[in-house]
Amino acid sequence: MKKLILLSFLLGCSLCFSQVNDENIPPTRGTPSDRPEDRKPAEYPGGITAFMQEAANKIQPKKIKGVTGNIRAKAKFSINTNGEIEKVFVTGDNQDFNKEVERVILSMSKKWKPEEYKGKPVLSWYTVPITLNFD
Repeated sequence: MKKLILLSFLLGCSLCFSQVNDENIPPTRGTPSDRPEDRKPAEYPGGITAFMQEAANKIQPKKIKGVTGNIRAKAKFSINTNGEIEKVFVTGDNQDFNKEVERVILSMSKKWKPEEYKGKPVLSWYTVPITLNFD
């Protein structure tokens, strides 16, 4: 019985000392401690409309084969603390269109103003829907 109590005490102590200190990790959005004045979202020079316009101008429809009507994709990408686009994930029904959207987003030359949390730049994610109409 003494060995069982000693074992449970040692396990309890190891759990107490193995806790992670998360003071430096910013809270996720929507938590009560996340006040609007603590965060400034990432911004593209000229706004998201300018980003979408530049992306639309760079898409080459000739690279997308066998499509009529509308095709849609959703692009999710990260903006690092330097304002550069790092990771791009594109989902949609047409693989050629997905590859083209990924190529276009990665080729964007202007840097974003990174998201700020309490005055410090942080990694952020953006999701944008993209639709192309073939007539």
